[in-house]
Amino acid sequence: MVATASVAEIPSQTIDKEQALFDWALTNPFLTDRLMFDFLDAHDGSCSIAPVASARAVKAYINGSAIKEYTFALQVTLAVSNAQDNINVQNMYTLRKWQDWIEEQAKAQVYPDFGEKCQMMKLENVGNMPGMAQRFEGGTAKYQFFAKLTYLEVD
Repeated sequence: MVATASVAEIPSQTIDKEQALFDWALTNPFLTDRLMFDFLDAHDGSCSIAPVASARAVKAYINGSAIKEYTFALQVTLAVSNAQDNINVQNMYTLRKWQDWIEEQAKAQVYPDFGEKCQMMKLENVGNMPGMAQRFEGGTAKYQFFAKLTYLEVD
């Protein structure tokens, strides 16, 4: 068994940003199953938060501080239909509720805690619409959308 430290036990300069992001995403009231990190199963309801790229600096300062972006995907597997019903419409509605949750968090300035060396500046949905990304055998599909955190990290 591997011992893991909680976010509170990790010094701020080495804070686990992925754990902070995961803990924050767990507060989404619209999750359809237990949330996984960077793993999405093919069963109906499976949901995941997955980093898209490492935190990249969009602006670096001479003192070592930098404005960085952390992009991630919120993903869910849902049953799809090839009939004339509203199942696929409901799938989009589920993801739109997740997108609305991101916007509510941004307005309320409720962000993941990346530690005292990071000052969150902005949280935003990258696009205005979720989409189907992949169909699985067995009648399910992966839906996702992307969001981005912008923050100042001081050296």
